[in-house]
Amino acid sequence: MAKQIHKRLSVEFVEEVMEAFNEQRVTERAVCELLGIKRSRLYEMRERWLRCRRRGEAFRLWDRSRSDFHKFPEEVEEWLHEELQYIRDEADLYRRRFNFAFLGERAEKEFGHPFQRNSLRRFAFRHGYYSALPEEKSKVYTRFETSGPGVLFQHDSSHHLWLPLTGKRNALLLTEDDYSRKVLGGRIVEVETTWEHFVLTRGIIESYGRPLAYYVDNHSIFRHVGYTSRHYKYLKGPDEGEIQFKRALESLGIGLIYTGKGEAQAKGKIEKRFDYFQRRLPFLCEKHKVTESEEAQSIMNDLIHYYNDCRVHQETEEIPSKRWENAIKEGKGKIKSLGDSVDLDRIFSLHDTRCVRKDGTITVRGKEYKVGRYAGQEVTLCLIPNVKLMAYKGQEKLCEYHL
Repeated sequence: MAKQIHKRLSVEFVEEVMEAFNEQRVTERAVCELLGIKRSRLYEMRERWLRCRRRGEAFRLWDRSRSDFHKFPEEVEEWLHEELQYIRDEADLYRRRFNFAFLGERAEKEFGHPFQRNSLRRFAFRHGYYSALPEEKSKVYTRFETSGPGVLFQHDSSHHLWLPLTGKRNALLLTEDDYSRKVLGGRIVEVETTWEHFVLTRGIIESYGRPLAYYVDNHSIFRHVGYTSRHYKYLKGPDEGEIQFKRALESLGIGLIYTGKGEAQAKGKIEKRFDYFQRRLPFLCEKHKVTESEEAQSIMNDLIHYYNDCRVHQETEEIPSKRWENAIKEGKGKIKSLGDSVDLDRIFSLHDTRCVRKDGTITVRGKEYKVGRYAGQEVTLCLIPNVKLMAYKGQEKLCEYHL
């Protein structure tokens, strides 16, 4: 059976055809062929179209009878008209790109009770804002289900036009607990660097503790991949080079698990999360004229709060924060405490080596710093950008300078 006309064609196209038919620029037979309808249906539709024109109402391809059952309160309808008109007529990059799940979340924040996305979609249909079917998205493969919070933290980055008005791609760094789906932290940065990953990871570990493992991809920030060449034999193979992120986590007893090469879809849960935020954050940044990362971060924090504390996850059918808390109460948690002796400043700093000169100094970025000992020997330089610089020999701290 052929699909209904409102599932095949847009309102705008049908109105164009009706306009041409009404002005006798196209024949009755041609219109029936274009719209895929019979003659009687054509004249019934033409009559409704003319009636809508006379009354100044929006023409719809389907004519469900109006009833109070399908109506929202007046203040809700006013808010919906304002939002839907913005999406249809005023938005720039996101014009006519309707996301009714997100619209429902915003309506819930505004009015304090949940809204079904299909109800909002029908409202948009009835009032002529929306006529297209949602595109079917292929599901991202989910790797496996862990047994409790803290077994595995998924960590990744996504480069996207998060701030559309800037015209530049920023990076969103994100960490999610595999079991509860709770987003533990998200950070918008202009350039993805090891230091930016350190800032996010340290904050999460300070707030929640140490998981058993992190699940990451094969980006050079996370792993020394190694190279092969027919002309040159590289001395270091995969995982033999020093990587700052790996060093920091392994010093805390946190394991690293890597996705297989060419299997980015294996990180299904966090990839879904990036998709969730891509459908929300850029739209809000465009609507509120956001051009600075700090402003976008504030919006991002609100989105994370809603996702963690208000939204029921479709797969687990639980709110992520509640699922995390309940699992901890039931003894399923695998989070480990840090302990008082852990020096996070040293662990989450950028490490390098320097050879101490005969006068007991080292040079960093053209400046000399006094170490005082171990002349002629290598020491480990630990840098917290724009904050401080430290030097170690083994476990012994030699000096500290504030920048």
